[in-house]
Amino acid sequence: MRALATVLFAALLIARAGAVQAPPPTFQTLLDEAEATFVTPADFTEVPVPDVPRFPFDKAVQTGAGSLRVLYAVRPIGRMRIDYNDPHSSAPHPDHIFPLVFETLVGNLSGGGNTPTRQFPEKEAKKRFGADWASAATFDVDPEKFPGYSQGFLLAQHKARKADLFTLFLYNDPAFAKKRLDALLGSLSFRPGD
Repeated sequence: MRALATVLFAALLIARAGAVQAPPPTFQTLLDEAEATFVTPADFTEVPVPDVPRFPFDKAVQTGAGSLRVLYAVRPIGRMRIDYNDPHSSAPHPDHIFPLVFETLVGNLSGGGNTPTRQFPEKEAKKRFGADWASAATFDVDPEKFPGYSQGFLLAQHKARKADLFTLFLYNDPAFAKKRLDALLGSLSFRPGD
């Protein structure tokens, strides 16, 4: 199962790169295609997006001192292309791979290891994020990918036929982060609607 997740994850990254070198879409374009909203958290400023191997993020903000940094990624379903060469089965639909992508992404960002995750009940995912599915994980981050940070909290959201949204919180002090995270979880979410 992990091998399939890795293949699907690689296919999504290849799709993101695209066969034709078109200029990358703006963050606002991705939000519009995903029917998502973004609100810059109070007391945060935009910072350059770090280069995260195998999973590019689209936007980054942090507190003034950098004690909490937040990275955002928006993946509209319409932009996903899955290159899948298994002669014994058909390619999975982009609406069906989000749990595998989430699991693989957590492994990539944490450098591996067993990471506890929490899947939000469907009603809570819909109420809090306008999503059909949402899950979160807390982990020690890979120090090579995120110098200066030791802890990560990843929130993933999926809305059928729309998009996957990812919010990664980076910090060193769990007590400080815990006080802020709940208010920050909704900074990227789906627009209210169906």
